[in-house]
Amino acid sequence: MRAEAEVKPDARLHAFAILVACLTVALLIAGALVTSNEAGDSVPDWPLSFGRWLIAPENFRANVRFEYSHRFIAGLVGTATALLAVLSYFLERRSWVRRLTLIAFGGVVLQALIGGVRVHFPEYRALIAVPHALVAQSFFGLIVAIAVFTSRHWTARTKVQPDDGSPPLRKLTLWSICVVLIQLVLGAGFRHGAFGIIPHIVGAVAVTILLVTTAILVLARHSKDGFLARPARLSLVFLIMQLALGVAAYLTRLKSAGDVQPLEPMISLTAGHVVLGALTLATVLLLALRCHRALAPQGEALTRRAGAEAVGLG
Repeated sequence: MRAEAEVKPDARLHAFAILVACLTVALLIAGALVTSNEAGDSVPDWPLSFGRWLIAPENFRANVRFEYSHRFIAGLVGTATALLAVLSYFLERRSWVRRLTLIAFGGVVLQALIGGVRVHFPEYRALIAVPHALVAQSFFGLIVAIAVFTSRHWTARTKVQPDDGSPPLRKLTLWSICVVLIQLVLGAGFRHGAFGIIPHIVGAVAVTILLVTTAILVLARHSKDGFLARPARLSLVFLIMQLALGVAAYLTRLKSAGDVQPLEPMISLTAGHVVLGALTLATVLLLALRCHRALAPQGEALTRRAGAEAVGLG
């Protein structure tokens, strides 16, 4: 297997992966606006919209605007992901990265199918929202990971330090990813009415404890290593913002409980809460990947460091 240090990433593939990630953020915003405006049932058919691929202008009004825009952006993300897989076949030498792009394409297809099931079985929409959110956030995380793996920072990093603290940061960051992902799914279940707010509150407490612990330990052990310290600091910033948005969104939801339809600022606060949650997941994922790149158990760290030095001498 070709050593990572020998791989020269293709800047075009990296830039396109970032583009797909940005389109996915736009898709998450569109999806959050569909939920916040209770527009999920505004288009009765799928995969067509009112029997057409391109909606008629007279139908593009009221809540249909949110639902159809969500579908249109989803189509862009699906097309871009397919192109990413094709580009990786020609531009990427690492076979495992090429496989990741194929998995990403499979993920976006699966997400579209789940969305179609949601349309055809509206009586189960609350339950379907849970796997829909899980696949959506997992897909976004995978695209972020591909962007990281194709960056020059990933392949240029050769310095390996021992992960000899307790608890090990590599394991701690993996747990952080799992807890944040579960919390995002719990939030989706609450917004869609699958269950109440209590699981989401418990999840928020767990996320806060684990992310704060993780970030503090990273900064305490590697504060001078910007490769690790920057995403750790950013995760704390996003966590604080996410907690503030979550409280504000819930309070406005309670205040507007008697409204005939969702209104501002509840719509924007809820959508912002959803998207910032995804960005928090991306930041924690970046931190975890960098910890796995820059840290290793004592014996493995020595082996990897010797291998990197041998490549440099060669």
